[in-house]
Amino acid sequence: MFYHGVTSTCNGYVYSIGGAILDLDDPSVVRYRCENFLLTPEEWYEEKGFVPNVCFPCATICDPSDGRIAIYYGAADSYIALAFTRADEIGDYIKEHSRLTESDREIGRR
Repeated sequence: MFYHGVTSTCNGYVYSIGGAILDLDDPSVVRYRCENFLLTPEEWYEEKGFVPNVCFPCATICDPSDGRIAIYYGAADSYIALAFTRADEIGDYIKEHSRLTESDREIGRR
């Protein structure tokens, strides 16, 4: 699952894209959550616009034949951008950089 999160900085808010892997049988259970953001504003079209410093996922398409993933995301609330990855690579990355907090574990208990 791709989601967006916000960080407060001395220069204002920064919206970035994070990733998590949910349980297939019970998606309320978070198995892995990447402790760092997968995509954060760095390009001019992500940093400058109606709302600066924004990357937020809008749609994701996966080609099951080769595992290629296309992530359409909003950039600075002014542009639509497209990023590519592969299912196995992003899954491995999320698992390797996972750190679950107690609030992550409790999502399914609410």
